Amino acid sequence: MDRDELIARADANYYDGFRRLAASADGGEVIEGDGLLLVRTGLPVAMFNIAFVTRPLADPRASIGRAIAYFDGYGLPFVVRLRAGIDEATERAAGAAGLPYRDTTPGMTLAPVRALPPPLDGLEVRAARDRAALHDHLSVLVASFGMPMELAQRLLTERVLGLLAAEFYVGYVDGAPVASSALIATDRVAGVWNVGCLPSHRRRGFGEAMTWHAVRRGAELGCDMANLQASEMGQPVYTRMGFEAVAGYRTFVRPEF
Repeated sequence: MDRDELIARADANYYDGFRRLAASADGGEVIEGDGLLLVRTGLPVAMFNIAFVTRPLADPRASIGRAIAYFDGYGLPFVVRLRAGIDEATERAAGAAGLPYRDTTPGMTLAPVRALPPPLDGLEVRAARDRAALHDHLSVLVASFGMPMELAQRLLTERVLGLLAAEFYVGYVDGAPVASSALIATDRVAGVWNVGCLPSHRRRGFGEAMTWHAVRRGAELGCDMANLQASEMGQPVYTRMGFEAVAGYRTFVRPEF
């Protein structure tokens, strides 16, 4: 596939992952049209309420105003996010509306999915199939990212266990949950989410092993590429694994958030 197709498939997987998470969250909603995708999880955390700009907007000022009114109507912090190069006029409109640029999240892909390394010795990976295993997954995320458990439980309710082509994994060492990852597969793209590891167990290859597990399961489901959005800590690891940064998702946010 050419680079434009690669990026388009990565975009679609990213957006669809958030659609699914919002649909399963308590108080979640998705509204879209005319190049604007509004994803509301209902959590009082800006990064979980996103106005995605998926293509150039006909009237950027009006569309950004609509996004602001929507999230303000629920009293929720939010961000505007769009891939670099999609619509510079909308970037200017966001800044003029009081949402200046803050940072860029690297979008990274692995394509094609090649021969994958074997599972890591000493780490048992299980898919969450019930409430107890989902709680283990959440406990790792809470410890990894400093997210309160109450908010994590509102974001990933038991409804996620029924999402089509989505799996949530827990890595165990000696029976204790120490690492996590998730797979959201769409249109033969393995979206890798929720890669985390307890601080006490970092630098032992567990995060990388959990990423490979999600990629491997995606390949088993017919995916021919993998896609993720990297943190600053994770990007060097993913680069070493063979992922390539193909897009940058630019974030605009109110200064108070």
